[in-house]
Formats: sequence, structure tokens, C-alpha cells
Amino acid sequence: MKFPEHVAMSYLLAQLGVQQEYGLVGTALVVAAGNLPDLDVATLLVSRRFYRDYHRVLGHGILVTLFGPAALAAIGAPLLGCPFVPLWCWLQLALLIHLFVDVYFYRWPVQLLWPFSSRGWGLGLVAWNDLVPTLALYAGLLLALAWPANGFNFAVMSLAIVAGYLAWRAIRPRPQTGWRGWLAGGWAPRSPRFYRWLTGDFVT
Repeated sequence: MKFPEHVAMSYLLAQLGVQQEYGLVGTALVVAAGNLPDLDVATLLVSRRFYRDYHRVLGHGILVTLFGPAALAAIGAPLLGCPFVPLWCWLQLALLIHLFVDVYFYRWPVQLLWPFSSRGWGLGLVAWNDLVPTLALYAGLLLALAWPANGFNFAVMSLAIVAGYLAWRAIRPRPQTGWRGWLAGGWAPRSPRFYRWLTGDFVT
């Protein structure tokens, strides 16, 4: 999953309880935790080759998974005046969802146990430029921002669509032709780079 999609997914996750319980600060912490693994996107500042070698490695390893959400909760709990454990659970969930979709979406291996192991996992159920998850998440995000009182409902619908589509792709191969193939990523190769940027694709 690409960076803006992770942002949208984390924001929608926060609408399931964090926003109501902890307000905007809690939501910001969930978005931060849900995007901690992508701190290694900064490797793109070195070079594209360095990015391809170390993205899905440095920030996706076991140390960030174990200590990143805990560190954010340790900062956030005193600010919010709330217990550490419930907040940490939400933040840990946000990060684990990030890793889950990264593994299941693309074939780009995620080294979950780095630096103790370089083994990577990537199932590749969804194409890099598949528009279905992108549109579902973007629509849910915009609706939740426009009508925050209904944020919970919009989040449930959007996340359910993404989960259902992932399950569908697990049992049905990706279409290669027709409008389904176009929607599942076939639109991207001949499209202007600007449109790919809108989906969060900054590397092709």
C-alpha cells in the first residue's frame, strides 16, 4: 500500500473509537503510528536504488514494530491525560495493519524481522496501481472529513470495502483485460505521471 493510502487507512481506523475518545491528538497519534514503517521512505532522498534496497526494511522491521507505538503512547498518554495501555493498543494496531496490508498487497517483500533476519514476505494479491483500494480509502477519508459526525460509519464502509476486495483478490486472479483490468492497474502504464502521483505512486 502506498503512503497516502496508509494515511487514509490510519485516519479511518481512528474513527472507530480513537477520535471519539481522544480527539484530534489521538487521531494524529494513530496516523503517526500507522505510518511509522514508512519512515524508511526517506531512503528515496539518497537514491532510487537505495530506496528499493531499504524501503520495507529499515522501518518495517521488528524493532520499530515493538518500540515505535510504545514510544508514541509514552508521549501521547501524558498529553491526553489518559492511561498508557489503551492508547498503546490502538497505536500498535495501526502499525500492524500497515504491515499486514504491505505483505498482502504487493510482491515487494517486507522484512518483518529485520535486523535479525533478512527474510521478506510479499503475497502480491493486489497490483501496485489498483484503483479499488485507493478510491475506497480516499472516498472514506473525504466523507469522514466532510461529515465528522458520521466518521465511524464512513470508516466502517471504506475499510470493509478494502478488506472485502483483498479477500476477493485472494480467491480470484487479477483481471488483465477490459475495464476490470484497467481498474486493477492497467490504467497506469500509459498515464501521465501526475495521475500516478495522485494515487501515491511516486516511484514509477
